[in-house]
Amino acid sequence: MIIDKHLLEQYAELMGTEGVREMYDTFADNIGGYLNHLQWLVKERKEDEFRQQSHKVKGACRSIGLKSLAEQMERFEKADWQWSQVDEEFAQWQNELPLHQKEVERWLQSQ
Repeated sequence: MIIDKHLLEQYAELMGTEGVREMYDTFADNIGGYLNHLQWLVKERKEDEFRQQSHKVKGACRSIGLKSLAEQMERFEKADWQWSQVDEEFAQWQNELPLHQKEVERWLQSQ
């Protein structure tokens, strides 16, 4: 599942669709800065900082229902990996982000 619709529905019950939309807008406004920082950390091979930033992005993704993207960030945060893996998987993650965001936007439009 690309997004956690159940979580989004729970949020909508608690704060209304507009509240969920505001959360998503905040995410959309901030994810570019997070990505830039992650890209720099990968380039500089700063493992500890990359793991810490991955933790932050994981939380941001989870907060708006981007379940599979959050799971990948959790692997970056906690798993044993080599930089060659990160190079490939992070590039894929960046390519998938807009597609997953579109799914949240579609859900918002359907409410």
